[in-house]
Amino acid sequence: MNVGYLGPRGTFTEQAAVIMAPEDNIIPYHSFWDALEAVQRDEIDEAIVPIENSIEGTVNATIDTLIFDVDLYIQELLILPIEQCLLAKKGMTIENIKTVYSHSHALPQCKNFFREKLPNADGVATSSTAEGVATVAKAAEGEPVAAIGAKTAAQLYGLEILAEGIQDNKSNFTQFIRVSKNPTEIPYNNKKTTICFSTVDEPGSLYKLLDIFSIFDVNMSKIVSRPMRNRPMEYVFIIDLQTQDNEKDVRDALTMIKRKTSFFKNLGSYNVVDIR
Repeated sequence: MNVGYLGPRGTFTEQAAVIMAPEDNIIPYHSFWDALEAVQRDEIDEAIVPIENSIEGTVNATIDTLIFDVDLYIQELLILPIEQCLLAKKGMTIENIKTVYSHSHALPQCKNFFREKLPNADGVATSSTAEGVATVAKAAEGEPVAAIGAKTAAQLYGLEILAEGIQDNKSNFTQFIRVSKNPTEIPYNNKKTTICFSTVDEPGSLYKLLDIFSIFDVNMSKIVSRPMRNRPMEYVFIIDLQTQDNEKDVRDALTMIKRKTSFFKNLGSYNVVDIR
């Protein structure tokens, strides 16, 4: 089976892909959108992408693509601990660094390190942590640049690790999802179900919908919102439901929710693997 992930090699998503698809052929893609669209076009069977970080929150590029651009379903979720490292060419010192490359989610995860060790350095966002590492690897000798990325990326790109565990929160972790066209809408005693919907623009409409979960004793573990495409000032609500051991109640609750929403999409019912 062919499984896409956010590349190039050396990303944390590649680490997740190795864990989630150990026997499959994993293929790097330039962006989350590219990987998900490749599944939609049947170029690959599955894709593995990040959906949330414990510090930076929801990965909007992932969730927006799942809601608006593709018809894919979550098959599994992996919670992976993230250790950010400062990487540079041999001979470079932290004091000399002027520019640090990394993914837009990784840079803010290391604010305290920047403040204390790199007060004069600028952070430059790249499409992935590995792209930032690759940029540093291609830089001219002596250029005062570094990257924030995975320890494994240092080996792949021939860089030195100047500092390990530089993220502000030592309990930093990212949730990765494995998605495919295989429908997983029915909660067969899986741990979690993710749905998204929008409501009519009336007072109390959201409250009435959320009350349905209370009536059926279904626990919501997360609720976030995203702007509705092409409908200014309207929003889609994304909700994670805890759905283990209450399959019938979940089904009944979702049946009622569908009837009372102007837009509804079930992103899947799936199990969670936590390796923190």
